Amino acid sequence: MIPRLALDTNAYRALDDGDPKLSDLVRTIPEVGLPVTVLGEIYYGIFLGNRQEENLSNLSRFLALPRVELLHIDEITAKLFGEIVTELRRKGRPIQQDDMWIAALCKQYGYTLATADKGFDAITGLELVRF
Repeated sequence: MIPRLALDTNAYRALDDGDPKLSDLVRTIPEVGLPVTVLGEIYYGIFLGNRQEENLSNLSRFLALPRVELLHIDEITAKLFGEIVTELRRKGRPIQQDDMWIAALCKQYGYTLATADKGFDAITGLELVRF
């Protein structure tokens, strides 16, 4: 069993859309993390979209759940980010900058990341769950 699961932006969207596999998985997890960079991407999608009130309400309900933790950036995150950027550059496998922050936050707080993105595969020590 995975004790701590963080959601990438695509995982949050799939969960919000009612993806059965992801919904079942999240129901069994004691702690669900949301990297602050993912929160920014979610807000971007909400403000860009046509269902702002509904999506803001859904997000507020999700964030209010007692087992949901917002993962914040600090000096430790910045160090991990630097290590990840360097590792990916040396491997010739760059990914989006926000994704490197997401990976750093997951590593820092000890969360497995639920994602559909393959770019995270090259990051050493990052546990992933595909949905």
